[in-house]
Amino acid sequence: MDKHYVYLSSLPSFTKFILLYSFRKGQDAVQGAKKLHEVCTVMKTYLKERQCRNWFEKFRSGDFCLKDEQRSGRPVVLNEVEIKIIIEADRHVTTRKIAEKLNVSYTAIEKRLKRVGLVKKLDIWVPHDLNNVN
Repeated sequence: MDKHYVYLSSLPSFTKFILLYSFRKGQDAVQGAKKLHEVCTVMKTYLKERQCRNWFEKFRSGDFCLKDEQRSGRPVVLNEVEIKIIIEADRHVTTRKIAEKLNVSYTAIEKRLKRVGLVKKLDIWVPHDLNNVN
């Protein structure tokens, strides 16, 4: 089975419309994924076949709303100042140790560090854009 996918941070409504169109034409999720791939190749906007199957299941249940549903779980609230304080105290600290101290996932820490421009070089946290001081 061919894998038709790309990355999307959020599914644009036109891609959902293409899936709904395919569903109403009597196609299955695989055919819908292929159609979506054909249309979206130019824009490099794809979905995994599994995501297409999830949308088709939603359509089969009678729900034709193309809006994304509210996600479960609470968003991670992180203070970047706290992270910087921990790093300034120990430049060799790992993302996992920072995560343990702040009681969040290490991936949340990695995302924040990337956002504030810190990278680990030779086991030391430094700004991504080095200047004369660093």
